[in-house]
Amino acid sequence: MALRYEEAVKTILKHTRVLEAEEQAVVECTGQVTAEDVCAHLSLPQSDISGPDGYAVRSADIKGAGKDNPVTLRIIETVRAGYLPVNTLKQGTAIRIMTGSVVPVGADCVVRFEDTDEPANENGPNKNNPSLVKIYVSAKPGTSIRPAGSNIRKGLLIVPKGTVIGPTQISALVSAGKERIRVIRRPVIAIIATGDELVNSGEPLAPGKTYSCNTAAMASLVAHYGGRPRILGIARDRETDLVGKIRKGMNADAILTSGGVSKGDYDLVRLVLGQIGELVFTRIKMAPGAAVAFGLVNRRSADGADASIPIFCLAGPPAGCFINFETLARPALLKMRGFSPAAISHPTIDAIAADSVSQRMAMAFVRWTHLEKVGGEYRVTLNLGEKAGMLASMARANSLTIIPEGSVVKRGDRIQVLPFDWFRAGIHA
Repeated sequence: MALRYEEAVKTILKHTRVLEAEEQAVVECTGQVTAEDVCAHLSLPQSDISGPDGYAVRSADIKGAGKDNPVTLRIIETVRAGYLPVNTLKQGTAIRIMTGSVVPVGADCVVRFEDTDEPANENGPNKNNPSLVKIYVSAKPGTSIRPAGSNIRKGLLIVPKGTVIGPTQISALVSAGKERIRVIRRPVIAIIATGDELVNSGEPLAPGKTYSCNTAAMASLVAHYGGRPRILGIARDRETDLVGKIRKGMNADAILTSGGVSKGDYDLVRLVLGQIGELVFTRIKMAPGAAVAFGLVNRRSADGADASIPIFCLAGPPAGCFINFETLARPALLKMRGFSPAAISHPTIDAIAADSVSQRMAMAFVRWTHLEKVGGEYRVTLNLGEKAGMLASMARANSLTIIPEGSVVKRGDRIQVLPFDWFRAGIHA
């Protein structure tokens, strides 16, 4: 019995586990998910520092200062970031201070260069080496000073468990002195193409043969979604060859096959999977790619226990293979990586149909579509294949649109579209 798309996804996720954690260098874990709460073990900044370039002064010394009645102070030192002040600020003195520098003892505020007679609109050091400065404003204690611990306090949670690491998280972690953290490891995905008709890229293409494009596409998709692809090559249409390839892939975290999953004489994938593993389902009510199977194969884990890994038997035609991956394999891969259920769900965009689909289908039908933003609203072109042919329409598409079973879509209707997040540049204003 064929499963509906939503039922198939739930079934797959039920049989997919989150992978174990590993310790990883912070700078190498972009896109990975934290396996624990990460807290700061120091406060930042560690001392009071200056916000702007200016003068560290005593607020009492510049009380009542203004443009018409400046206060003149004696400059005793220049301090820059990374170096500690030598002098203590005393009455009637000022210290030139650069952004991020430690505020000297005795100072309780900083006055910007712009509010002094410091030469304006000049880049680089003040070559005049001034000994006096005129202050044109008054300031309250604490003005333009960033207190110790204002960025982060010791013991404060920096990155919660379950966070996807990106540039801002890496910046915060490195700033807090973290070199390594525990994250969910990246899944290794074995990739197998099937069929006597397949030829590797770069080889001559004899009559009746076709290039193994699904292998490259699946490897690209696995890498894009944060996995590590392991290409095992082409399994020919012989049970022994297919069994050998699958067994070779059983030390991975999941196996992807393409082709050989329909009902022809040489479609051997379901037969072999039923012999060496467990078939969970063998068809879905959505096309292209209705002939898709999902199952489990057992392997011996490092601790000697038996463990099952998922195997996705995707359609052979490129259009169906891509759709199977995006709708069925993608959610499992993201769960393995530790993504939350909300993050696993495919994002959708509400769009206006630019053309129509008038034929009612016996099952849900997926269109390769082009999404664009026009006049503040998204519009989706549904019939790319009729204009350009299937392969060309796939290359031009930046989204999928699922037409529900028995439905028609009229031009101007609002429909839900699944954008490809690897092709955001194609969704433009």
